[in-house]
Amino acid sequence: MSTRNQGRTTTIMKLRLLFHEYYSENPESIDVPDNVHAREFALQTWEHNWHCIERKGKDARNGCGKSGKSFQPLKECPNCGSGEIKSTSWIRHIGYQSRETLLTGLSNSAPQSVYHSAAFYKVPIATHMHEKEWQGAELVFDIDADHLELKCSNDHDAWRCNNSDCHKTGTGTPPETCPVCGNASFGTRKWICEKCLNEARKYTIKLYDDFLVGDFGFDPDKIQLNYSGHRGYHVRVRDPQVFLLDSNARVEIVHYVMGLGFKGDKAIVTESGAKWMPGRDFPGWTGRIADAMVEFIRAIDSYSGTEKWVSSLKENKADALDGLLRTRPILSKNVERVGVKSWQEIAEKAVELYGSEIDRPVTHDIHRVIRLIGSLNGKTGFAVSLLTRNQLDDFNPFNESIAFNQGTMKVIFPKGPIVPSFKVKDETYGPFTKGETVELPMAAAVFALCKGVASIE
Repeated sequence: MSTRNQGRTTTIMKLRLLFHEYYSENPESIDVPDNVHAREFALQTWEHNWHCIERKGKDARNGCGKSGKSFQPLKECPNCGSGEIKSTSWIRHIGYQSRETLLTGLSNSAPQSVYHSAAFYKVPIATHMHEKEWQGAELVFDIDADHLELKCSNDHDAWRCNNSDCHKTGTGTPPETCPVCGNASFGTRKWICEKCLNEARKYTIKLYDDFLVGDFGFDPDKIQLNYSGHRGYHVRVRDPQVFLLDSNARVEIVHYVMGLGFKGDKAIVTESGAKWMPGRDFPGWTGRIADAMVEFIRAIDSYSGTEKWVSSLKENKADALDGLLRTRPILSKNVERVGVKSWQEIAEKAVELYGSEIDRPVTHDIHRVIRLIGSLNGKTGFAVSLLTRNQLDDFNPFNESIAFNQGTMKVIFPKGPIVPSFKVKDETYGPFTKGETVELPMAAAVFALCKGVASIE
């Protein structure tokens, strides 16, 4: 085994031990979902289960049919060398009959991550969906910084060329081809910072306040919020009136929340030679247009679009805002060279950016699994944290989702892109360069190990 692989194996063994201690010592932290016996559970394990596809016949390639476990993802069979190998770190179709059996199972297996279905099934452990007998599902939303296209990702996300003779590195989104060797395959590293999570939190608040409670009228007592333990937040509507909604109905909800299909010419019109727009007292999106336009215009200086109205809106930003912020919003005549069609385009762009940005497939998939509240996220070592609506306003995951508070650990940062600085418990660590060995508080060390940027010597 290479030194690097040995270090990674040691790291995984240590993390699994820490996760085992967490689940054994903190059973009260787990928020066991309602009707636990009707849920399918899924575990992402620390190990990869592999299977070599057996081939028979004179013209067949190698393939021995052997199976096994590995701490590293395998590209070829360790027994016969065949490249036709299937590997996964996932175990699905697990069922627990009670809170006690779930907690015992988590303590024994100490998985990297734990998920359960938003759906209820008659036979949750059946391996085929039609055999599970779907009984309904909660309405769930996932707001993830990955989908927000934030500028901070250009500073802290990283890529590395997969060509073994090159390994060129860079920050942000990888290019189409490597600027050094022309290779089109890259490894990527996603990072998180306070800016990422603040933006995700802002969209979560908007989803909860404006849409779920405001427009749809759901009872706040039947809405559950949680931090995902990594890059975002989850919202779960646990109201029986949504349980039997099919996928198409959930798609319609997604479209509404995101403002998809909005037409500016239906909201901003010309009457008697004057431009008219709806006031804030109209229900739904109609009454929200003015606020959406205010939010868009306030940030217009950073807008990179090339529409003909952009320069004029930037020059006359104050006048545009003055009109829209009035009790009865108006489209200011002082914004030169912006006619009714341009205002309609501005409204459409504003609605597009204002709508709550959610991971669409999560909501409309009636068989989706979602992280277990109280479990650990194997990408950070942070806890999946249950929140009230009031707690969400000032929630800081880097302080309040820490699972490991005791002791320190020495870790090494191997070759690769520079590891950006990160803050845990109001202390900033890094940036770290390749080959650097540091003793960190346990929470910071576990974060670096889970992110895969550090290992144990």
